[in-house]
Amino acid sequence: MGLQLLNISQLQSSRNLTKDLVINLRKQILEGNLTPGTKLPPAKEIEEKAGVSRSVVREAIAALKAEGLISSRQGVGMFVADAASQKPFSIDKTEFTSVEDAVHIVELRMSVELEMAALAAKNRTDEQMHAIWQALEAFSKEVLAGGDAMEQDLAFHLAIADASGNPYFGRFIRYIGQGAIPRRTLISEYDKLTREQYLSIIHEEHTAIARAIEDKEPQQAREATRAHLANSRDKHLKVAKILKEGSV
Repeated sequence: MGLQLLNISQLQSSRNLTKDLVINLRKQILEGNLTPGTKLPPAKEIEEKAGVSRSVVREAIAALKAEGLISSRQGVGMFVADAASQKPFSIDKTEFTSVEDAVHIVELRMSVELEMAALAAKNRTDEQMHAIWQALEAFSKEVLAGGDAMEQDLAFHLAIADASGNPYFGRFIRYIGQGAIPRRTLISEYDKLTREQYLSIIHEEHTAIARAIEDKEPQQAREATRAHLANSRDKHLKVAKILKEGSV
């Protein structure tokens, strides 16, 4: 293929050039810019186009091969895999470790969980409501015991997913797993909050969501969920800004 079809500009200096190149190539493949069967240009050309080293290109190609997006043909070269266009939705585990990616994931959750909470308020049974309150109580106990309550946080959101009546919400939350839960130490460190203060805020936000669901108020459940996730997004944005300014 002509290199002009591989839309890579010089990558900006970052903490992980390999990851940046993987994201660039993955996006082009999944969005159809690089169609199945397309031959990639030689590694040297990708190096020059992206402004990265040979090792960065090699590691990026290896990562995409592991994902099933790229295949190699002995003595011929690298090609976009035939099944790449059918690649199921996925979030790479490294994307959970980046503050910038965490912002995007929280925004994805917002688009899903607002309706999830509204449906829970509409459809929940007394038994499911009890499970939501139990998850919130478990969160409180874990905090008092000195833990980060990440598992209990996830359990709270899963209880709401179950109450929604739509099994796909639960599958989505389980897929993201604890990657959906903000790293406590990172946020509290840069937000100048103690662990207890930060977790107390989360508990208050969770309680507001639970009360709206118990009252069977879908719009209130949406708004409480929006406030909770928007707060998480804003805290991540604050940390990202601090880290960026510190690296300049």
